[in-house]
Amino acid sequence: MAQNGETSVGSKKTRGRRGFFQALAGAGAGAVTGLAGLKMIEGGAVQAAEIPPPLAASNGTVLVRMQQDLERSRAGGGIPSYLMVVDTRKCIGCNACTIACRAENPTGPGAAFRQVVEKELPIGPRPFAVHKPMNCLQCDDPPCARAVPAGMITKRPDGIVAFDERLRGPYATAAAQACPWDQIVVDDGRTYTQNSRAPQGYESRSFVELGRVVSRKPGASTLVDSARKCNFCSHLLDAGVLPACVSTCIGGAMYFGDAKLQGSLINEVTGGRRVFAGHQNRGVKPRVIYFEEPMPGALDVTCSACHSR
Repeated sequence: MAQNGETSVGSKKTRGRRGFFQALAGAGAGAVTGLAGLKMIEGGAVQAAEIPPPLAASNGTVLVRMQQDLERSRAGGGIPSYLMVVDTRKCIGCNACTIACRAENPTGPGAAFRQVVEKELPIGPRPFAVHKPMNCLQCDDPPCARAVPAGMITKRPDGIVAFDERLRGPYATAAAQACPWDQIVVDDGRTYTQNSRAPQGYESRSFVELGRVVSRKPGASTLVDSARKCNFCSHLLDAGVLPACVSTCIGGAMYFGDAKLQGSLINEVTGGRRVFAGHQNRGVKPRVIYFEEPMPGALDVTCSACHSR
């Protein structure tokens, strides 16, 4: 399976985003709080003084740092080990990431590569809600791969779980049913404008997915009946650009980078943090990690408040 998405598709978009990040760099990229030398803690009790607060830096500064790390990783010539970290305390439930994902990775009605789940909790005199962005965990031991013939679902060297174009029909359904978190969709070919007089251009455009140029053009879709999911926007990563959801997150709730890269933000931000062990406990070895720390103003609210019910 192709692992590189080096095509001319989206080249203008890539240059535009690079310009945006370079403009942000003028605000100063050195304001990120360093947490090097500390180790991540999986579950268990942690002293309050040991729990770092949400990263004390503007989202623009953090984006610049992550983009610089990505470019540094690519320049090093080695094989990266991609990791996404989510701090639900910073998610405001705006769904900007969901919209950015749909724009970058076209899907039909009722299908999306990511969602933002809202959980309301009866705490205090006013409503309290926690928002959780969700997408494929890029498991190092993916349950979906065990549900289909060998070779249909593989792990790229950079950690991304990739689907072969043979993953269609009953195999696609089996893979989707095997995902414990329902993060695999089977493309049914429907479009948002299928009942209008003429399909809109965005419904029939070509785009890159896992190194292949594909299309959802009505009546001629190359993806009908195939299994699809988040792939960390691998076509953007291959072009040196952050995933669409990460660069669009208004609250700065997501961090992304190469776990092998020394001095990278993704390694600094995970230092000393307690992470949600629910996914790890299933033995899937996820590459999307959630912090499990008290919510601001409600010190008793951690991941267990939702996941224990």
